[in-house]
Amino acid sequence: MSEPSPISRYTSVAIALHWLTVLALAGLIILAQLMYDPEGRPVEWVFQLHKSIGITLLGLVIARLLWRAYNSPPPLPAQMKPVEKKASHFVHIGFYGLLILIPLSGWAMVSLSPFSIATVLYGVLPWPHLPLLPDLALTVRQALYPLVKETHELLVWALIGLLIAHIAGAIKHELSAESGVLKRMIPKLFGRTEPPARPARGAFIAFGSALAFFTLVSAPPLLATALQSSSDRLAPAVQTSWQIDYSQSYIRFTGEHDGSAFTGEFEDWTADIIWSDETLETNQASVTVNITSAKTGDTLYDTTLKAAEWFDTANYKHADIHLSDFMKTEQGYQGAARLNIKENIHTLPFHFTLSEHSDGQTVMIGNGRINRAQFNLGQDSDPSGDWVSPEIEVAVKLVASAANP
Repeated sequence: MSEPSPISRYTSVAIALHWLTVLALAGLIILAQLMYDPEGRPVEWVFQLHKSIGITLLGLVIARLLWRAYNSPPPLPAQMKPVEKKASHFVHIGFYGLLILIPLSGWAMVSLSPFSIATVLYGVLPWPHLPLLPDLALTVRQALYPLVKETHELLVWALIGLLIAHIAGAIKHELSAESGVLKRMIPKLFGRTEPPARPARGAFIAFGSALAFFTLVSAPPLLATALQSSSDRLAPAVQTSWQIDYSQSYIRFTGEHDGSAFTGEFEDWTADIIWSDETLETNQASVTVNITSAKTGDTLYDTTLKAAEWFDTANYKHADIHLSDFMKTEQGYQGAARLNIKENIHTLPFHFTLSEHSDGQTVMIGNGRINRAQFNLGQDSDPSGDWVSPEIEVAVKLVASAANP
């Protein structure tokens, strides 16, 4: 059996992975220049897209390395000098090393950042921080962050240098006697029709490994969130004098982030109520809120709320509110709400109205205002409230009927 003819071009998959990598790098470099507005403030959507493409690049490199392991590249032209062949070999090794180290250093930088901003790939898939790094003391993270940031930037400049050398070399060889080097990486779409010498192989391992990387990293947090929401779900409270219709009731919160309003709701909570208009001084209510159930409809916000500097749902599952000291006011009623969030306890005024419906139900509409600083919410990254409003409005609707009318 005759030996296969020399490979005249890369496989179609290798070509596709190469140009996808080029597009990802170009996008990352462009986005890096747009990360801050003219006033020097970070542009969050640019940061999120930059991080998303960076993680995607890491997956592409995993697939590309494994594909190369199973599919040898075409040989360099015989006319190339030995020193040029060695230089080309080392440039490729440098590329692969940097294409792994740059996304990893960026990932480490995000994980160490004192801003503790969650990463959500393309606004859909929550992506965790690197293990252990977010758990370091804030002072340690603040010391390490600039070092990792500088390393990340140096690696990027090294990659740009290799890119320039790579492009210059490809053009030089294309124009010299050993023409055809550049054309080996041109897709068939542009006129290259020569097939590789042997059939391509290893697709399952290459792309399966890249998919496994994304699954192994992203699935555990998603699974933990699902299990947490299920296991931490509150059992219905035993009402003392009122039966609550939870389907018509809610606890919502609103605020601003970077000048834009957001609204969220706690989907799981229970309340015990003792209430009578005749005995205001003895009335009381206790509310337990499953803080892991906070939902805003924005994956980035929902993921960030679970972080250590916000609700820290890994260590705190519930917030407790006890209301007492009720009095009538010109607008309705007022009570003292004693809140316990992450073991920070403060008493705040709570204003509400009551209305009787013809079906025998009583509707309470109330509101209060929470100062984030008092409950240690977002104080590592935004203690001054430059990004998230210092005070969060809480709105409550409670529909209930007397348990023993």
